[in-house]
Amino acid sequence: MPRKLVTMCLWAVLALCGQPVIAAPPGPADLQRSIETSKKAMADIERLLHDYDAEMRHTVANDPVSTKRREEIRIIKRYYQQEIEAYKAKIVEDFKKIQEYRAHGVQ
Repeated sequence: MPRKLVTMCLWAVLALCGQPVIAAPPGPADLQRSIETSKKAMADIERLLHDYDAEMRHTVANDPVSTKRREEIRIIKRYYQQEIEAYKAKIVEDFKKIQEYRAHGVQ
């Protein structure tokens, strides 16, 4: 029983006394890595979209199952297009931040 009490007290002390850690804003190197990661993710998504296009070309037009699958692929492609647009926006935003850092002399 005392061990449980000590553990609870230790946890309470750590929980109440711990200062929150504030992260530094991303620097130019972090932003450059973020841009590269976004570009890689976009390339992966574009490969997926290419595969879905190939699958759509191989479906039969009059088959009900194929019709349903084509509709599913259209929905999936729409989602991935939105993801690509979000990555593009993030790349533009990160690039603007890098330019701001360079304008202020930070490498």
